[in-house]
Amino acid sequence: MHLLLLTLLLILLLSLVKFVHTFIWTPYRIQQHFTKQAITGPAYRLITGNTVDIRRGFAEAASKPVSTFDHDILYRVSPSYHRWSRMYGKPFLYWFGSTPRLGISEPEMIKEVLKNTGGLFEKIRFNPLAEPLFQQGLVGLTGDLWAFHRRIANQAFKHGAS
Repeated sequence: MHLLLLTLLLILLLSLVKFVHTFIWTPYRIQQHFTKQAITGPAYRLITGNTVDIRRGFAEAASKPVSTFDHDILYRVSPSYHRWSRMYGKPFLYWFGSTPRLGISEPEMIKEVLKNTGGLFEKIRFNPLAEPLFQQGLVGLTGDLWAFHRRIANQAFKHGAS
């Protein structure tokens, strides 16, 4: 009986340590790392990250009327990105649950991420409902298959230039 109770307490303690490490310690360390590099963003919230703010931004944007003569649509398409890039500068750090994401807009940084030959940058996984739309395209592929498709697409852009 004592062995069973001890095992149960050990499992509970290990679960608590894993929870604290995943949802408190790691996000704190990541946020401190980026703060040292002068990259800030909205504060991390336990478990949900900034997903509540993202949903609220979409709801606010959908409630406002659309201007027919305005070509600046970022506030409608990605209201959180629009607001946070103005508040925190570019780039900025935000949280999707306990996973950090870096919002970038400088062309050189975007170019570096899109090249991604060393595998340093991970692509965000698609919503399972949207996956059939993108999975076989350049946006949805990774690794060697992505490199192969990128080489083919690159030829199309270089053909007109020569």
